[in-house]
Amino acid sequence: MASSKIKIPIYSLTGVILALLIVTMLFSLFTIQRLKNNLAMQVHTTTVMLTLNDNLISLLNAETGERGFIATGDTNYLEPFNLALQNITRNTIELRTRTKDNPIQQKNLDTLEQLINKKLSIITTLIALKKQTDQQTKETMLPFFREGKRTMDRIRAIIRSMQAEELVLREERTTKTNGSIADAQVIYIVEGIFSFLVTLLLTFLIIRELDRRKKTEQELAISSERFFKIFDENPIAMSLSEIGTDKILFANALFYKFFGYSREEVIGRSSEQLKLISPEEEARLYPILIDHLQETRSVSELQALPPEESEKLIIRLKQAMGDKGLDVLYTRKNGETFYAIVSYDLIEMDNKKYTITSYQDVSEQKNAENKIISYSMELERQNKEIEQFAYVASHDLQEPLRTISNFSSLLTEKLETFPDNEIHKYLGYINRGTKRMSGLIFDLLEYSRIRKNISKEPIDCNKLLSEVLSDLTAGIKESRAEIHFQKLPVVNGYPYLKSVFQNLISNAIKFKKKETQPVITVSVMDKGNEFLFSIKDNGIGIEKIYQERIFLIFQRLHNRSEYEGTGIGLSQCKKIIELHGGKIWVESELGKGSIFNFTLPKI
Repeated sequence: MASSKIKIPIYSLTGVILALLIVTMLFSLFTIQRLKNNLAMQVHTTTVMLTLNDNLISLLNAETGERGFIATGDTNYLEPFNLALQNITRNTIELRTRTKDNPIQQKNLDTLEQLINKKLSIITTLIALKKQTDQQTKETMLPFFREGKRTMDRIRAIIRSMQAEELVLREERTTKTNGSIADAQVIYIVEGIFSFLVTLLLTFLIIRELDRRKKTEQELAISSERFFKIFDENPIAMSLSEIGTDKILFANALFYKFFGYSREEVIGRSSEQLKLISPEEEARLYPILIDHLQETRSVSELQALPPEESEKLIIRLKQAMGDKGLDVLYTRKNGETFYAIVSYDLIEMDNKKYTITSYQDVSEQKNAENKIISYSMELERQNKEIEQFAYVASHDLQEPLRTISNFSSLLTEKLETFPDNEIHKYLGYINRGTKRMSGLIFDLLEYSRIRKNISKEPIDCNKLLSEVLSDLTAGIKESRAEIHFQKLPVVNGYPYLKSVFQNLISNAIKFKKKETQPVITVSVMDKGNEFLFSIKDNGIGIEKIYQERIFLIFQRLHNRSEYEGTGIGLSQCKKIIELHGGKIWVESELGKGSIFNFTLPKI
């Protein structure tokens, strides 16, 4: 975590330095280009001024040649005039080009060009007049001389005006150039100072990170030593393996004791090479592991995965198994076998990841579980035998009981007029006893038939309750009972469920308080994975000490003279509810009614 925290500012500062370098480079290119443009404009302005001056000099040279020719008549003096014509033409074109972005200079140039042409025209006229040698011609030149001087003065004025304009432009451009240079210097200095400070900070962070890493390495070395010491002294057998090859690189003392191998035999070899797990056990484990991983690839494909993918598989297996671990039958070097709960963890050392495998010996626990399973199977077998015996016994007892009942009825009819009342009393005892015995055998037969020998089916509890109420119509009318119920759900259950509602509602009617109209309420609550049914009454209630006893078979709280019954009804309810995977209990207080609750799983 600390390493990742220090990397962020280092990367950020490095990015800032790179950004500054890029910005500086771009600004340098921009500044150089701007300086080049400014210098070019300065050269441009100077060139315009020099070209104007050159035009003036060319006119002066033309004028000088013209005067020499007039004074001497020698045509050699006309050579400067001819050169001036060429220079002025070339210079005028260049001036047009260089001042095309300046309307003022263009307008001045128009005037200058007209005056230059006029001056050249005057010079040409004077040269032509000179070639005429009469006195009248000389007098004729004087006005041209005067006009030429005036034109020349105007030309000088225009040139001075244009040069002054260019001088202003040059000053402005020089100022801009100097400003650009000053700005560049300031920016370079600021960027240099900032880059220097950032570099110092980056250097400080790097040095601090190096110191931290050195300290961390020292701590890791100490921690690693402690880890291996704790690892070796751990009370659970453990091994450290390389991901990908599964080679054991380290194992603690208990590992060697558990498996019976020496250190030389273990280190550098995998559990497969040591044959810690038999082929039969591997065949049992592979489907379980693949199911945990929810993999579609084969075992051979998973074993051939690179270390990175193997690491991901171990993480997924750890997440899927959680803290439960996996029961594995291991084989010791001497061939003995023992059960251990194996679990996996990942650990990182020196930037490499390893698998830590823990082996917790649960042989005694497994043996105890096997004994419990064996005992449960035996108990289930005995229960089935008892149920079968109860069924056969109750079924077979019906016939002699029916014989006794029939003959008792015949004897009662035959002795109906017999005067001995004691005989009638004895016959009454026999008839009532056979009737109770018949009911008890019937209930016992029904109890023995409750078993998981049929499939569950959807049961509409509303329809089932309607059938129960229809069956209990006589009792309901006789007791004037009020029965309230809400809409009930459809559950997945056995047909025996009807007996639960029938027994609980008939009991609520039977165990009513004297001179009190029974009020019974049937309700249900959705508890997520199950439904909670409640049947509430306003009857006599049950003392707390008897609230568990009433669900035991043949347990009665009242004399038969007070309330009829065999004592099997509630035990039937308990057996049926537990057959569904639910539970049943009662909340009651003597004299204040009872609430019988039972749960039924949704699935």
